[in-house]
Amino acid sequence: MFEEKKKYLFLIFILYLTLLSGFFFEEDLISGASIDYTKILANKLSLFRSDFFYYFKNYGELDLRHSPIFQIFHIIFLNTFDNDIVFRIVNIHLNLLIVLIFYFCLKIKIKKNILILTSVIFIIPSFRSYSIWPDSFLCGFIFFILSVYFLLKFIETTKNKKRYYAYMNIFALSLSSYLSPNFAVFSIFYLYIFHDYFKISKSLIKIILLNCLLSLPAVFFLFIMGNNFLDLDASTWIKSQTTFSLSNLANKIILLPTIFVVYFIPFLIVDFNKTKIFYLSQIKKLKYYHYLIIILPMMMWKYLSYEEINGVLGGGGLFYNLLKFFNLFEFYLSIISSISIFIILLFILNSLKSTIFIICLMLSNPQLTIYMAYFDLILITCIFLFFDMGVFKIQDLFNKAKNAVIFFSYYLFIFILYILKENYYNFAENI
Repeated sequence: MFEEKKKYLFLIFILYLTLLSGFFFEEDLISGASIDYTKILANKLSLFRSDFFYYFKNYGELDLRHSPIFQIFHIIFLNTFDNDIVFRIVNIHLNLLIVLIFYFCLKIKIKKNILILTSVIFIIPSFRSYSIWPDSFLCGFIFFILSVYFLLKFIETTKNKKRYYAYMNIFALSLSSYLSPNFAVFSIFYLYIFHDYFKISKSLIKIILLNCLLSLPAVFFLFIMGNNFLDLDASTWIKSQTTFSLSNLANKIILLPTIFVVYFIPFLIVDFNKTKIFYLSQIKKLKYYHYLIIILPMMMWKYLSYEEINGVLGGGGLFYNLLKFFNLFEFYLSIISSISIFIILLFILNSLKSTIFIICLMLSNPQLTIYMAYFDLILITCIFLFFDMGVFKIQDLFNKAKNAVIFFSYYLFIFILYILKENYYNFAENI
């Protein structure tokens, strides 16, 4: 057992070295992190730095969809060291906290073979790209995964410590939301968990009041001071579309399931025999309204209109870009979306907790652009921790080291696909 731990610790060290080499070679697997950092954020940051108080009070003038909190940290580093390299190196090592906190989360929930499962974080494209090219999303994710840790401690701890971990969860999620506002919506999911335990009580009311109190500075900055940078929905580049439209709704309904399902698939292939039992038991529980949800993408495929957004700003997910490459488009994508919804439904069926989590994840992305990078880390970490159904207990799957290796291999394959894609684009630009 000790020799096996040494082997996986060595793997983690090698993956850490690949992250440092990625920094040296300016790796950007998601093909947008470096652009955001060097061309957009850096230019806006120079304005913010030159007249900090004016642009903090009038942050909306910068047309940034990123929280000003992260930019303030960036400015502090620039003013202290006058060298952006220091900020980027510190950012890489701060993001290693995600790996550490995820390890402790797995230790609570799964207990076995957790080192190899933890090492998966190092090969997630968004983690690598946003570690090398600092972004508020990943900085916010540090506190989001910390809030997940406190929630797990809340669930498994004794009665007299419940409120302590509930308060710590709220503080961590608040910090996460101030750094990257999309995480704020998960307060709905956490409130469901707390209500399930505390019911309607003084403890629950205190939790709600604490949430409201911690949100007041954000409410003041966004709505009283008029810095509603959350309104930026890509209409600056895509004039013909808006956030609240039938087209954007169709984009979400069709594209999001095809993105989400990529992270459910490995849990189905690690133990095929359990998968068959799970499928047969769950299919029998499907109601007529589940089938209506499943066919919804095929009813809305004519309203799909992501092509223009993809051409200007990218995104769309793995299946969208694969079908686009082969010039097979809307209808085929809607079929894949329906299959994806079917698979996801089997995971969340009869589990209100899992259903609320998926709804919160969908609500966390209201803008026109749809990027896998905003979902992969959340799904990879939280499916482990919050999805646990009947005969198909996720944590039981990884009692065997072989299953953990298969899981790692799946994401290694995804990682290789991203590398090949990046090399293909670089080749295409130079011919």
